[in-house]
Amino acid sequence: MKKILAILMLLMLNLNIALAQNLEIDETNLSEKDIQYLSAWTSLAVYNDKFSLLARDILKSNGWNIRFYNEQIAKSDVKYLLADKKINDKDIFFLSISGTSSWQDIKTDLAVEATVFQGHNLDEFLQSRNDKDLSETKPLVHKGFLQYVQDGFFSANSSGEILGLDLVEHLKQCPEDKIYITGHSLGGAVAELLTARLLDMGVNSNQIETITFGAPAVGNKTFVDLYEPKMNLTRITMKGDIVKNLAQIANERFVQFNTNEVWTVSKLENDKFAHNMLLYFDRAIKNYYDSKEDIALATEDIETCETYVAKPKYDFPNELQSEINYMNLALKDKLLKEDEDCFVDLVDDDLSSSVFQKAKALNAKYVVFYEFSANKIKDSTSNKRYYIYGSKYIYDINGNLIRGFSATSDTKEMTVLQSVLYLECQFK
Repeated sequence: MKKILAILMLLMLNLNIALAQNLEIDETNLSEKDIQYLSAWTSLAVYNDKFSLLARDILKSNGWNIRFYNEQIAKSDVKYLLADKKINDKDIFFLSISGTSSWQDIKTDLAVEATVFQGHNLDEFLQSRNDKDLSETKPLVHKGFLQYVQDGFFSANSSGEILGLDLVEHLKQCPEDKIYITGHSLGGAVAELLTARLLDMGVNSNQIETITFGAPAVGNKTFVDLYEPKMNLTRITMKGDIVKNLAQIANERFVQFNTNEVWTVSKLENDKFAHNMLLYFDRAIKNYYDSKEDIALATEDIETCETYVAKPKYDFPNELQSEINYMNLALKDKLLKEDEDCFVDLVDDDLSSSVFQKAKALNAKYVVFYEFSANKIKDSTSNKRYYIYGSKYIYDINGNLIRGFSATSDTKEMTVLQSVLYLECQFK
């Protein structure tokens, strides 16, 4: 218990969110879309590409304590992120496990032999792996995924910690606390098995929710029938994502959990590989904003502010117009999170002169303008890829330019929405 509390104390860092929303919400009011949104953020943040590193910073700046862990243990390349936040005197955890990103991960994916999944403590877990009776009446699981669970969460790491045991002790001692276990691809499969293991160790099922993105099947029908009623599982797959089916193709014993929420890739992004976590992330963001739009677009009733942000301007082709509303909501959330003494106008398309008049009426000291444009990449094999250009101008209240920023990005890997959010962070 002391170990995990020490971890949580060390997790208090800060995040710079180009996309973060109002995460200061009472856990009792977390909606399904809130949970999926936070799960997508943490499932992305556990990777190591440029947008994932940004996601990690964003979570920190929104008050989430972050611990990122990456270590080779036994036969597994263990990578996870533990995010913690105290809300209403309760500790809320998001434990995110990385998908395939190394050669060792590929070997884990390919270890498709079935092995017995039984036990209620470390000794029994190890004993069950030596059980040679692999009849279908027993719960059988993917050998590589189970090895990852053992290595990553029930073996000592370089600091001598056994995270799985620490989590069990903490959750039993603090029955009001809750953990959301999530992951993409391999990470989602490991999340499902880890959840089953924690339940077998006596953690109350009400304290655990599991959210997976594009996860392959992890066990046989007996395993699914035994654990699906016990688990609070949201299994999300993208239409066209073939990776989620590979374990079943490699070993016909394995079947998926019956629960499944199917998402669809935006037509704007359907030239990308449907298994990509960035596509799951993009859809989670949009689902979240769709559920919060009325609140997010509400006009604040304020009398004064220090910084007045004019409604952003976009020079986008017709096919990108549907993205603008999401960009505005994301930008507004980010700015208000960074500066409470800021007003973001998303309602009125005003001339610059009237913007300054409004700013003066609110006793603002600064006025900020954003401009974004997009052009197709001419030499791309896909006509759905764009260069995105962005600029930010800061003026004093008398119209004198204080500072300007500009940056460029593209949609080769990131989605259009993510590219704009990435640009906003580059302005700093």
